[in-house]
Amino acid sequence: MRTKHYETAEGFNAEAYSVKGWEGIAFRVRGWETEPDEDTGWSGYEVRTGNLVVRMVGDDRDYSVDPDDVAELAPEDYCTECGQVGCRHDGREGVR
Repeated sequence: MRTKHYETAEGFNAEAYSVKGWEGIAFRVRGWETEPDEDTGWSGYEVRTGNLVVRMVGDDRDYSVDPDDVAELAPEDYCTECGQVGCRHDGREGVR
């Protein structure tokens, strides 16, 4: 599995997000997706693709998504262990 390259995405500081098309699953935003271009070899810098790199809560695979498809989730709306929206089995006290 190839991990996507990314850089910090200011403004996406919530604990978790929903992603359009994958309803019912919580994601964490890892950052702005980057990829090499013709100058990367000598500059060491990659360019942003315009997409975000996200990862499902409890998983280890990265996905590239349109930032317009990402919406912040409230802490009480998902499980921090399995990432399922509506699940109440993570045992967090005071959140639910």
